[in-house]
Amino acid sequence: MAGKASTAVALLAGALCCVQAQFDFTLRPIIGILSQHPSDSILEGLEDKNYTSYIAASYVKHFESAGARVVPILINQDDAYYENLAKHLNGFVFPGGASSITSSSGYGAAGAKIYQLVREANLRGVYLPLWGTCLGFEMLTYLAAGEKKWLASCNASNKADRLNVSADYMDSRIFTQMPDNVIGFVRLMDTTANYHKWCMTPENFTLSGLADEFKLLATSYDFDDLEYVALMEHVALPIFGSQFHPEKNQFEWKDDSKHDAIPHSPQAVGVAQYFANFFANQARQNNQKFPTEEEETAALIYNYEPFFTQETSGFVQVYLFR
Repeated sequence: MAGKASTAVALLAGALCCVQAQFDFTLRPIIGILSQHPSDSILEGLEDKNYTSYIAASYVKHFESAGARVVPILINQDDAYYENLAKHLNGFVFPGGASSITSSSGYGAAGAKIYQLVREANLRGVYLPLWGTCLGFEMLTYLAAGEKKWLASCNASNKADRLNVSADYMDSRIFTQMPDNVIGFVRLMDTTANYHKWCMTPENFTLSGLADEFKLLATSYDFDDLEYVALMEHVALPIFGSQFHPEKNQFEWKDDSKHDAIPHSPQAVGVAQYFANFFANQARQNNQKFPTEEEETAALIYNYEPFFTQETSGFVQVYLFR
């Protein structure tokens, strides 16, 4: 496995050289966020429950706060739909949630297609970034490991934590661009919000072959002192993943016993804003756009209104789609 992985990484590194030589910039980045099937708790307070997918509004606000616009990506569409978006968007996000990361769910099936399209685009010389958060991080590990699960059960729901950085963490795109004070916040303070029951341990990160293609940048510990991968980035392609939720620090406010650990300090908000800014800047390095202003306008999240769902779910607001 290691030999094949090393060869693949060498090819990807060569492709990245081409990417860096060819990408252009946009000051109007548009990021696609993948939707997923809504839970009963999200729909509970709504009179009309005839919706097939949702996106938590906190993800939309997170990237809008960094100067990007958002397109919702629907599930259960044909390949042509995702192929079209891969030609016109400047970046993709796999958000957190509670769906299956396999093709048995609309989220998993669409994620597999988008992951394939992102890799193919980058190998062609199109700089097309992808970020996975929590469930999205887990789906990245599943897809990158040949659609095999290497996740371990863990106890890290409603937990604020710091990041334990790797020895070579500064040899990364994420940390080399991070201001010194923000690095101090993530290393010394509990500024990351964690809501997950599955973890990628450092041991499984290596055994799965992921270490041949991704850099393990930081770990955290669950309530039982199990160490798990908290942050990673691809060695060559603009693919990034965090097990924690940067968007919650700024935009999720439920304060019951299941949500009272979300850090809202100025330092935690600064950390969250950095991650939003970082990925928006990655998206700016792609100059794709929709063929017409009409098509762009029709695709944007502005065509939808968020629903207030905090009384029944952990999200303050969600966008719902038919």
